[in-house]
Amino acid sequence: MERIEVWRESFGPLPGVRDGDSLAYEFQLPDRFEPWPGGTLLERVFVLLDLGVSMSVPVWRRGRHTDRSAAGHTTWYVDLVKVEEKPGSMIVRDLYADVIVPVDGRHQRMLDLDEYADAIEAGELSVVDAIDGLRRWQRFLDRHLHSDREPRGEWTDFPPRRLKALAALPAPLGPVVTAP
Repeated sequence: MERIEVWRESFGPLPGVRDGDSLAYEFQLPDRFEPWPGGTLLERVFVLLDLGVSMSVPVWRRGRHTDRSAAGHTTWYVDLVKVEEKPGSMIVRDLYADVIVPVDGRHQRMLDLDEYADAIEAGELSVVDAIDGLRRWQRFLDRHLHSDREPRGEWTDFPPRRLKALAALPAPLGPVVTAP
């Protein structure tokens, strides 16, 4: 495992740890969010570097305009991302498409494919990056949610087993940085 600085778009540097093709980094949400009972606002995000997918279980129950109480505190939020690697650091950029993955037997929920299309149409996402993103997204869905053509009652490998060591690291991973 190697310590690394992570930038989430232009927000950072954030403390991170890389383990092969996987990455974990953390940041703290501002006080306008309410954590789950007994929890904190320190959120750990995992990235599958080979697939360009990031994921976390949001640590907040309520925000200024949102209430996640119905989602439950074991529902994962997964983002398609583009990762740019530099010596000693990584930049993680959101690429619009998301999926919400409950681990209690409910179905996943795809989100923001319209935003993905809008970004392509507006020239904010190149066709080359969009094609690459869709291919990586499908590989993630196939490897981690449903490896068979027909969905089964449980996820194929979710949360991904390869994140177990990163998830077990004590928090915080480094100096706590609060999101703006």
